[in-house]
Amino acid sequence: MKAKMTETKFLAYTVSAIFLLMMVRIFLSQIYNIYDPKNYVGIHTLLEIVCIAISVTIFLYGIKKFGTTRSITLLLLAFTFLVVGMIDLFHTLSFKGMPFFITASSVQKATWFWIIARVIQSLLMLSLILLPDRKLQRDYRIFTLILGLILASIVGFIIIVFEKNLPLLVIEGKGTTLLKNGMEYGVSFVLFISLMVSLYQYYLDKKEDKLYFALAFVFLLLTELIFTIYQSVFDLDNFLGHIYKVFGFYFILKGFYFTELHYDSIQEAKNTSMSEYPGLFFRLKKKGSQFICIAIDGGLLQRIRYDLEDIIGRAISEVLSSSDVSMDDYCHLTKKLQDGLTFEVVYQEKVLLISIKPSVDEFGQDVILGTAMDMTGVFPRRINQKQNRQKENKNFKIVM
Repeated sequence: MKAKMTETKFLAYTVSAIFLLMMVRIFLSQIYNIYDPKNYVGIHTLLEIVCIAISVTIFLYGIKKFGTTRSITLLLLAFTFLVVGMIDLFHTLSFKGMPFFITASSVQKATWFWIIARVIQSLLMLSLILLPDRKLQRDYRIFTLILGLILASIVGFIIIVFEKNLPLLVIEGKGTTLLKNGMEYGVSFVLFISLMVSLYQYYLDKKEDKLYFALAFVFLLLTELIFTIYQSVFDLDNFLGHIYKVFGFYFILKGFYFTELHYDSIQEAKNTSMSEYPGLFFRLKKKGSQFICIAIDGGLLQRIRYDLEDIIGRAISEVLSSSDVSMDDYCHLTKKLQDGLTFEVVYQEKVLLISIKPSVDEFGQDVILGTAMDMTGVFPRRINQKQNRQKENKNFKIVM
């Protein structure tokens, strides 16, 4: 059985991370008796390779799943970790003690790569959890790949070429500079806001992925705070900061995977059930004063005069148009009442029994779910009755 992230586990992980940091700081001198900085270049490379591998995994899986979901959230997440993964690779190759990489490896070059990657990551992750998800009509994967490569290349070019002209971020033996600390505190503030937003979103919808993202922000926040106090890039604080970074990336991957697993299960359920449904199933989203069809399926779909591509993105009042009833009016009413409505519509010489109700989709957005059943065979006289009522300008009865 898949282990779930609970509120208790979230608190346990958070308290453990803070407790470990406190213990390291308290027993720092004793730990240095067994810690050998000579091994740190290899350890640093290993830890960064793990983070880069996670970045590549998120990017590739996000790009692949975008082909079926067209989710802007997936695309932004893939773009984020494409850029961050590449800049982290530059940081790893430039770390002091590593072989020659375009120019000689140095503390300043590696530190600038580090801080730029953290700034980009924190800002894009905050944007990702704040922006509502929506389905894109076009495939932007190639554009995303090219844009990510260009952005990472520009960062790499500027830092490598102008390394000597960039302000100092670390003074070996003395620690980080005021500029470095200021940038790290800025990133920490963005991560703290992201943490609060994730917890608030979890409070609203109780979705497990929000807790994973919140836990990732806890570890990444501690990482940034640790990187304001180290004296050397080889010391124990730097080592602990990179361990916390690995945990942060791991929990982002967990949250990302859980979200996609949940989405896949929903899609699979829809694909197996909706196509076999004898009527019509549709999902609507409000746009201005109209309600746009964002999903539709069912056996009745084969007997109407539209192709699926022609229906998606159109107002439901145009798709199920009827002179005797306004679909938009009923949609506004069901949203206002926050309750389901059932009513009859004459459509293409058929009597359709339509039920609609307000709901929330898997991304937390307000939608209206609806079904339509062909009742012509059950009530064959309803068509003539309704046509007579239209001539008399009478309103139809709503069945609640």
